[in-house]
Amino acid sequence: MKGAEQSGHGQCLTEETLTEYLEGGLDPAIKAASEVHLIACDDCRGSLAFYMRLLEKEILAEESQTLQAISSEWDKEKSKHRIPRRGGRTWWFGLVAAAVLLLAVLSIRLVMDRQAEPKSADEIVQLLLTQHRPFESRMANEPHIPILSTRGVEDPGVAYGLLAGEMTRLAADSYQMGRFHLLQKDFVRAMPDLEIAEREVGAGPAVHNDLGVALLEIGDPGRLAAAGQEFQHALKSDPQFGPAVFNLALFYERMNQPALAVAQWKRYIELDSKSDWGKEAQVRLQGLSR
Repeated sequence: MKGAEQSGHGQCLTEETLTEYLEGGLDPAIKAASEVHLIACDDCRGSLAFYMRLLEKEILAEESQTLQAISSEWDKEKSKHRIPRRGGRTWWFGLVAAAVLLLAVLSIRLVMDRQAEPKSADEIVQLLLTQHRPFESRMANEPHIPILSTRGVEDPGVAYGLLAGEMTRLAADSYQMGRFHLLQKDFVRAMPDLEIAEREVGAGPAVHNDLGVALLEIGDPGRLAAAGQEFQHALKSDPQFGPAVFNLALFYERMNQPALAVAQWKRYIELDSKSDWGKEAQVRLQGLSR
C-alpha cells in the first residue's frame, strides 16, 4: 500500500502513517483519525500487522499483561466463529490478530492521553495552522509561521483524507470545514462553505476575513475586489481586528496601490508592533518605503 488508497471506510493509511503510528510519531488529531480507520478497515489492520513484524516493536510488561488478557478473550471469540484456513496463511492471520490486539492496547493508552487530543473540529484546524502556513495572507487565529515560497500543499505530509473523516465525526460546521479546505488550497470546496458561513446570522469578522483570504488567494483577478470588500466588512464589525488589517494591506499591494498599502501596514503596526506578525508588517512596510 504505497500511496493512500480508497476503501469502503475512506482513505487508507499510507506506509508512512502506519509506521509513524507504531513508533508513536503521529500528531494527536491524525493518530485519533488513524485509529478510527483501523478499527473499520481490514486491509489497513493487515498492513499494520505486516509492519509490526518488520519493526519488531517491543512490548512493555504492563502491555504484555493486557495483551494476554485480550488474547484470551480473542481466542474465546475466535472459537465461536472458527473458519478453516490453509496452513500456508496461518502466520498472516496470526499477525492480523496481533495487530488487533496491539490496537486494543494502544486504544487503552489513547483513553489515558485523551486530554491531548482535539475535542472539536476547530481544534483540528488550529493544530494544522501551527504546522503549515499556506498563504502570505492571514487566516483568523493563525499563529505566525514564516512563509516559505517553496512550500506547497503537499509538503507538510498531513493526512488530510483521514482528518476529513475526523472533522465530520466532530460535527464541523460550515465555517470550520471552509477553513479546513482553505488550508489545503482546495478553493472549490472552501468557497461554498465560507459563503454559507458568511450568510449565517451573527457571522463575525473572522468569517469575513477568511472568506476574503479565499477570494484573495484563489488566483482569479475578477475576485480581488470582493476580497477587499470582505476585509472592509470585517473591520466594520471590529476596527481592531488585526488579521483583516494585515490582509487589507496585502490586498492593496496586489492591487498595485502602494500608498494605501503603506497606510494599512502602519495601521497594523500601531495595533501590533511586537509580535512576529508585527515584525513581518514592518519588513513589508520598509520594502514599500524604499
